[in-house]
Amino acid sequence: MENKEAFKAIGVKWVGTFEQAAKGEIKVFHKNFLNSKKQINNAVNPENIIGLSYHITENGFTYYLALEVEEGTAIPEGMEFISVPACTFATTEYKGAAVHEAYTALYTWIKQNGYNLRQSDLEHLEEYPGSFDPVTDVPELKINIPIKGV
Repeated sequence: MENKEAFKAIGVKWVGTFEQAAKGEIKVFHKNFLNSKKQINNAVNPENIIGLSYHITENGFTYYLALEVEEGTAIPEGMEFISVPACTFATTEYKGAAVHEAYTALYTWIKQNGYNLRQSDLEHLEEYPGSFDPVTDVPELKINIPIKGV
């Protein structure tokens, strides 16, 4: 478990289906973000790429790739400002091809330990190293799922 303070981020938005994501659209989206992230000034840690999943529905979801920024940072054209509230997260670090299995294991841990999901808006927060190439590298990330106590 990890408590995170509220933070501001700037990044790019993708909206699509799980099928589109499974076919690799997110990988290409991630690769494109790596090429454009240098446009974001005042990044708190430019080597910590943040993935934010929102509004997960039966068919798809909204996904942002972003960098945490200082208050008042200019928003580059084609990007959006994201405000992430303070939250407690269940976390796990994962490297491997079966990311969905890491999610399943973390959801199981949450349930077994008596926590409840706190997914009113933000469903998942992922953290990727800036050196990660989503097209060629084995996935490497930290998974954060919002929780609340029993």
